[in-house]
Formats: sequence, C-alpha cells, structure tokens
Amino acid sequence: MRESFLYFSFFKKIFEHRLKPKLQEDPFIKFYLPSLEEAIKKSRKAFIESRSFAFCEGCAKRGIKCCGESLEWKLSLAELILNLLLAERRGEVLYFNTERPEDCLFLGEKGCTLILVPLFCRNFFCEDLSKFLGKERLKKIQEAMEDEAVLSFKLGDYLNRNYLFKKEFLRDSLQNSTV
Repeated sequence: MRESFLYFSFFKKIFEHRLKPKLQEDPFIKFYLPSLEEAIKKSRKAFIESRSFAFCEGCAKRGIKCCGESLEWKLSLAELILNLLLAERRGEVLYFNTERPEDCLFLGEKGCTLILVPLFCRNFFCEDLSKFLGKERLKKIQEAMEDEAVLSFKLGDYLNRNYLFKKEFLRDSLQNSTV
C-alpha cells in the first residue's frame, strides 16, 4: 500500500467524521468556497480554449505523462480539504488512483481527478506545451488562474490557522488515528 494513499485516506476520514460538519457551517468557508468554485471554472475554461488539456491528453495517449509517482505530495493538507469540500458540493467522490503506482495518486483515466489542482501542478507547463501555447495563450491561462490562486491561498491559509494547525486538531487527530 502506498504511503501517500494511507496519508490522504487518513485525512479524508478525519474530514468526513470530524471536519465536514464544522466547515460546512463556517461563515468564512461558506462565503468564499462558491467564489473559488467559479474561479476554478474560469481557469478550466482557459485551459480548454487554449487546447492545453487536449495537448496533454495527446501526450498521455502516446505514453508520455508528467503526473508521475509521488507528485501527489505536492497537494497540501489544506488543498485536500478544499477538494473534499468542493467534491461534497458537487455530489462527487474524490478518486485515488491505486491501480497505477507509477502515476500520481490523483491521476485518473481522463487526467487529474482533483477539482482544485495543487499550485505546483497548475503552474507546470512542460517545454513542449509552452511552445504549443506560445507566449500569448500562456499569458491568458496564467491570468485566468489568478483568482483561483488567490482564493485557494486565502481559504488554505484560513483552514491552516483555524483548523489544521491548531494544537487540538493535531492532538485529537493523532490520538484518534483509528478514525
């Protein structure tokens, strides 16, 4: 069993059993989460219109994947929680790739299974994709991602300060590790 799968599954259970009810009622989260969802749609639209998703899909069909083993560790705990909240809003389940250990834990058959992709991954444009896009389309994508980056940082920072890095949360999570 992959160490990352155990880690992310552990915190997914903590989210489901302890955090979800609190976060769903938190006024800050309730206020900013819909805006983050809209910002993600705006970013995805830019990726679709620029044909960068299609470009990456073409590489994957040829066996070329940038989303390799251990890249899941680029996802912060706060980003995991935001993904779980977003999936809950959509009535979806967060998928873990357990079939292909040579790939990222979040790489599905149609690309990344995360709703909010880690900042590291959002900002990765391989040399071939960068050439394909050119400076203007690359600039448009980066501008379209600005709101998503700002809101995900704002929400992530809030989660860290008010939930995830509080002594009580860490202590209780470790003590109740059979959640």
